[in-house]
Amino acid sequence: MKRLLLFAALIAWSGMAGAVVYKWTDAQGKLQYGDRPPDGVHAEVVEFLGGHPGRAASPRADDSSTPARPPAASQAADDSAAKKAVDADVAQTREKQCADAQDRYKKMIEGRRLFKTGANGEREYLTSEEIDSERVNAKRDVDATCNSPT
Repeated sequence: MKRLLLFAALIAWSGMAGAVVYKWTDAQGKLQYGDRPPDGVHAEVVEFLGGHPGRAASPRADDSSTPARPPAASQAADDSAAKKAVDADVAQTREKQCADAQDRYKKMIEGRRLFKTGANGEREYLTSEEIDSERVNAKRDVDATCNSPT
């Protein structure tokens, strides 16, 4: 029985050892792995134990289902995709900054005894004038961050 399990494990492993696995970075900057990289993506072959040496796979354009594009059109499409990815990242960052500013403003409004951390790590409680000033600054931050077009 043990020999049969060992034999089955070796057969399964040999099938996986012959498979080619690619590694690439997607539009969001995340590392992806798969047996076929997407079209137009620079991918590298992952090296396994006794497997294939790491070599770069050029973007696939040999797929017969998609018509070949001229280099200028391909470059324009790549630029457009990159611009969309950058715009999405900027919008996501802006949303996070807006949420952080709103959270700070909410804490300033709802807080009773507000403080700052001193140089020695101890709490320094704010006076009423300082609290009012911090609330105004927090409101300005919310207005500037959440309502700005850029």
